[in-house]
Amino acid sequence: MANPIFEALGGAMSPQGGQMNISTMFQNFMQNFVGDPTQILQQRINNGEISQQQYNQLRGIAENIVNTLSH
Repeated sequence: MANPIFEALGGAMSPQGGQMNISTMFQNFMQNFVGDPTQILQQRINNGEISQQQYNQLRGIAENIVNTLSH
């Protein structure tokens, strides 16, 4: 089963065919992201694509990452 986060970031290969590191993948993802992330997440919760509990878990993980990187 493919990792949805990994897939959303563009997979493992760069356009030139080489491996990409996670920071490069994230930068590419952010440059190409369109829309309001809060609105998109709310729509996914409303549509049942993700549950409020899943959202809360992911938010907690994201906050831990931000806190770790900012120290």
